[in-house]
This record gives sequence, structure tokens and C-alpha cells, in this order.
Amino acid sequence: MIPQFRTLTKVKKLREERATRALEAARATHRKAVERAEALTAEAEESTRTLADRERAVYEAILQKVVVMAEVDEVKDRVLQLMNDHQALLDRRDRAWEHVARCEAKVVEARAELRRRQADVEKIETITEELVQADLADRTAREETEIEDLFSRPRVQPGAELAQEGAA
Repeated sequence: MIPQFRTLTKVKKLREERATRALEAARATHRKAVERAEALTAEAEESTRTLADRERAVYEAILQKVVVMAEVDEVKDRVLQLMNDHQALLDRRDRAWEHVARCEAKVVEARAELRRRQADVEKIETITEELVQADLADRTAREETEIEDLFSRPRVQPGAELAQEGAA
């Protein structure tokens, strides 16, 4: 039975290693997601800070000039596109932080799985060690009994056996 438990221990350790690798991968993914979200946050903050200046620069092209209505519409479209681009950046930033939250959840899940696998390995190793100790104690007890039986029997002299056979 001990060999089966040792094999089971190997299997449990392999699963523990797989869980460790999964945790490391989840942490790496989380780290990359945080870096991406922070970069998008910085970009969004920069965009927010410069949005008014960029909008003003677009309007500067037609201010103080006589223009046709088509040029005004074109400037309005460019400003609208500028606003849409800014909003798209904010949306990407928000999605990036949502992705970070999902990655955090996966890290927590992977950490819990690793703890379960470590507990399984510890339990099987404990059981195996107890079986080995019980087997060792049983062998020791048998050896002691065998030695005790060997030395507690009365010794028969080799010539005494022949004498007892002749008397009978």
C-alpha cells in the first residue's frame, strides 16, 4: 500500500506544481494588465488636460475669418471627432481597469487552488509517513518477537536428541 501512496504523492506534487505555474501566470497577466491600465490612465489624463487646447486649436483655423458654412461644418466634425477619440480613450482605460479586476480575481482563484493542492500533498505525505512508521514498527515488533522466540526456547544439545530417540 505504501508504494501506491508514494505514487499518489507524486501525482499530487505534479498537480501542485501545475497550480504553482498557473498562479505565476495569473500574476504575470495581472502585472501586465496593471501596467497597461496605468499607461492608459496616464494617456487619458494627458488627453483630458490638453483637450481644451486641442479644441481651441481646431477652432483657431476659422476664427476671425470669413468662411463658408461648409468649413464651419468641417471644423465642427473635427471637434466632434476629437471628442469621440477622447471618449474612446476613456472607455479603453475603463475597460483596462475592469480587466485588471478580472485578473485580480483569477490570481485569488489560482492562489486558493494552490493552497488546496498544497494541503492535498501535505495530507498524502502525512498518511504515507504514518504508514511507513507503522510498517517499521510492525517489522521491528516481528523481529523482536522472532529474536525473543529464538532465545527463549530451551537449548537442546546435539547429542541429547540422539539419546532421547534411543530411550523411546
